[in-house]
Amino acid sequence: AMFSSAPRLVRRMFLPFFSKERGAPRIRQQLAGTKGRRFFKLVACNTRDPARGKHMEVLGSYAPKVKTGVKELRLRFSRAKFWLGVGASFNRGTGQLLALAGLIPPPPPLFGRRTKSHYNDLQRVLALRQEANEAAVQEYHKHAGAPGVHVR
Repeated sequence: AMFSSAPRLVRRMFLPFFSKERGAPRIRQQLAGTKGRRFFKLVACNTRDPARGKHMEVLGSYAPKVKTGVKELRLRFSRAKFWLGVGASFNRGTGQLLALAGLIPPPPPLFGRRTKSHYNDLQRVLALRQEANEAAVQEYHKHAGAPGVHVR
């Protein structure tokens, strides 16, 4: 008679993998560290997961060193590529970090009130970037159709 009640005290387990109910996958920065020495964990999580809460996987860390101005970025490339491959979204700041690591192309600079004075410089930089991209694409397609290194 003592143990006849249904076990309602058992917590629902958090499933550390992608679930449709929890929203689309997202790469996010989680704030960590102490007051003077903040760092960010780059994590793969579901959209509706709490910001400082559970996540599916840690992809790396980003520690901006305030005194020296160094941006220390550690990434598990294979896993970050996996999550980008399955279409995980990310915000602008996380996109900048992924671009710094060379995983995605760098986003264009923001045009707005703060860029009025050097608008022409930004246009020039964008044109150079576009030229470099086109040259890289041309170089890539130059070798298309040729037998690769591992020909059987």
